[in-house]
Amino acid sequence: MTQDQSDKNNIKTFSSILDEEANVTGVIRGISYAGAFTLLAIGVKSWFSSHPYHAATLFVFAGILILNSIAHSRHQNSSLFRNLFLWLVGVLFLYLIASGGESNTGILWFYVFPPFVFYVAGLKAGWWMMGLMVVFIALIFRNPEWSWISAQYDADFQIRFAASVSFVTVFAFVMDYSRRKAREELLSMANLYERAARTDELTQLPNRRDMRQQLEKEYFRYKRHGSYFSVILLDIDHFKNINDNFGHDAGDYVLLKFAQLLSDTCRKIDTTARWGGEEFLVLLPDTSLVQALAMAERLRKIVEAERLVYKSREIRVTTSCGVCSISQTKDLSSLLKQADINLYQAKIKGRNLVIPLVVQKAEENV
Repeated sequence: MTQDQSDKNNIKTFSSILDEEANVTGVIRGISYAGAFTLLAIGVKSWFSSHPYHAATLFVFAGILILNSIAHSRHQNSSLFRNLFLWLVGVLFLYLIASGGESNTGILWFYVFPPFVFYVAGLKAGWWMMGLMVVFIALIFRNPEWSWISAQYDADFQIRFAASVSFVTVFAFVMDYSRRKAREELLSMANLYERAARTDELTQLPNRRDMRQQLEKEYFRYKRHGSYFSVILLDIDHFKNINDNFGHDAGDYVLLKFAQLLSDTCRKIDTTARWGGEEFLVLLPDTSLVQALAMAERLRKIVEAERLVYKSREIRVTTSCGVCSISQTKDLSSLLKQADINLYQAKIKGRNLVIPLVVQKAEENV
């Protein structure tokens, strides 16, 4: 596997982990079908245990769960799907608490609600929903005489239930808070990783990998819309001598300043990248060969005129440029190869040159 493929796979993995909306929706869909099956199974048992009203109620809840999932599959409204599911589950648990289910054990199902509500609704909305549920449960506990309440809970059970649910709620909040914080840290790490994979560490310019993607996008635009583009391949002349005479720190300083000169001179629509070592590549969208030659000559003159001083020592820098337009070649590989050939010609002809040779016509088209 190549480095490009590895980086793409890593970023894809991060994206799948961080797609919170899709993850939560998938969990809800799975629980909806599992919950509906469980309700149907308990409903059948209740029906044969001479609890037809309870069985019918469970069948209704199961049917609504299934219908909500089917509606989401058709309309893909995740927000509505999640909200309906939360309120449906909340009402189901209140019914189980008020009715007691079978043998007054329906209330025990409520312990699954706190962790799930924080996961689905979020921390803030989860607290609001838990608060509403607590109010309704307190009303059920304090008013057993109401006609729609058939379950009876003694004071000792109510105290134990309140204490245990409080513990589960706080624990669920802490766990979900930790999960969300870890997700945010993972998101930050993923962003840093993606930036590092696309950026040269020293110059902070796009690196070769990122530039190749930009070139592919521009080439696709050219094939689809006929928008010509050109490239300039630049090399710092005698860079090895700079490292030998001034040290590698001075070499890094020259690379950084050279990158800044390119970025400051090029247009906003242009992309400047460190191509490798002391080579830099400039992508010029909507630019003909003549216009690209003019830009290259401007860059050459600016670099030649720049006075770089490192630790009180002046470093004279020049650059050689190989220019090519997509109109001269058949594909990206040919474009880059021709730019490299032109740069080599500039080197062997004495450096500090632009190849093809700049003529007055090109300079007039700046």
